[in-house]
Amino acid sequence: MVVVTPTGCIGNRGIDRDAFIDVLEREQPDAVAVDSGSLDCGPWYLGTGHAHSPLHNIRRDLDIALTECVGRRIPFVTGTAGGSGARAHVDLVVDIVRDIARDRALRFDLGVIYSDLDKEVLKSRLRDGAVMPRVPADILGEPLSESEVERCDSIVAMMGSEPLIKSLADGADVVVAGRASDCSVIAAIPIMKGFDPGLALHMGDIMECGENALVDVDNVTHRAGPNRTGIVGEIGPDSFVIRSGHPGMACTVESALGHSMYERETHTTVDLPGGTLDKAACRIEAEGERAVRISGTAYRERPYTVLLEGAGFEGWRSIAVQGIRNPTMIEQIDSIVGEEVRNVEHQFEGAGRFTVFPHIYGNGAVLGGSELPRNARARELCLVLDVVAESQRLAHDVTEDLALKIAFSRYPGRTTTAGNVAYLFSPNVIDAGRAYSTTVYHEMPIDDPLELCRFEHHAIGGGPDR
Repeated sequence: MVVVTPTGCIGNRGIDRDAFIDVLEREQPDAVAVDSGSLDCGPWYLGTGHAHSPLHNIRRDLDIALTECVGRRIPFVTGTAGGSGARAHVDLVVDIVRDIARDRALRFDLGVIYSDLDKEVLKSRLRDGAVMPRVPADILGEPLSESEVERCDSIVAMMGSEPLIKSLADGADVVVAGRASDCSVIAAIPIMKGFDPGLALHMGDIMECGENALVDVDNVTHRAGPNRTGIVGEIGPDSFVIRSGHPGMACTVESALGHSMYERETHTTVDLPGGTLDKAACRIEAEGERAVRISGTAYRERPYTVLLEGAGFEGWRSIAVQGIRNPTMIEQIDSIVGEEVRNVEHQFEGAGRFTVFPHIYGNGAVLGGSELPRNARARELCLVLDVVAESQRLAHDVTEDLALKIAFSRYPGRTTTAGNVAYLFSPNVIDAGRAYSTTVYHEMPIDDPLELCRFEHHAIGGGPDR
């Protein structure tokens, strides 16, 4: 059977309509499956319910996918809807799907799957000692507590293929799912049709970022391009083939292997909700000049666990952006910023809770303590002052005061008496609203892969919902 993934993420890179129609007509796929998000863009989107791709782009991609798939009676599945996959994101996408169906006069059965986790359920499991950290405690800080769960505005549980298969088996032509494992979205229909789960999930693992597993061999970037090209997976009894959805691009042994190591601690195993994808014995071989054939992947079942993601509210954020060019100030930037942060903490002592996060771009802001030694002195720096406080007013005032202190700081050798920095924006301080942290990033065992999901079915374009 053949599965097409038209883009790496709905709303992010964009589906090229002509290229998509071409691959549908050429491949005659049994399913179209695509991811719609992740936690990569940070916890703010999960906490607030906002999409992390432009709504215009999400609607455009869904319009193309739904119109072409429904018209050809090809099942369409998307997971982590709306960017983070919480109820607000799923409902947003469902509303867009309804609008498109009305505008295009489409009729289909829509399956909707919610993966939100109730706080009380999680706190109860915490008391039972059933929640395990996903990453080492020195990264997350203290073990997860009930108070941290309580301040989460949203918690989702990453589903595997099983809920998607149930929705499809219940008659859905289109499935919009909450937080889901990327590869499970693509593997759901092949597994449902009886293909080997290890092969299906490995195929999904390569296809989930779409064109990232392809290389441009005919210099087609100015046409469909690597950001607007689908990817095709064809699975059989003992292997699968990956090829490009565009004739000018290719999946090679190197590109497939490279993507197998993308975002992985190891290239041999991938932990999934119900088991481990074991790639230690897999073979990746060229299939002609533009495709690869992969075999030997195994799926090792283990006690079923789901990854939980939760966005905890931290406070209100304000920022200021300053450019620094003076070489004398650049030489002393760490001590200058450190001193002025201490001064502002003293000045606002007792005013309320706040935390200052200075980010000095050009001086280790990205890698921090892991930054490699620099061989040359920076010629200019960008200082981003990031303050999170218990109120927006306090965050604004602290940021404004700290920015002024740095702008007129008296450091040894100062010659810029009219001001040390250039402000990028006016107003100097930008109030960024609610600030979140990834408070929950833990695994929780469950007895039934479906127990945390909530299912709905809607007859779009006619008939009763159920």
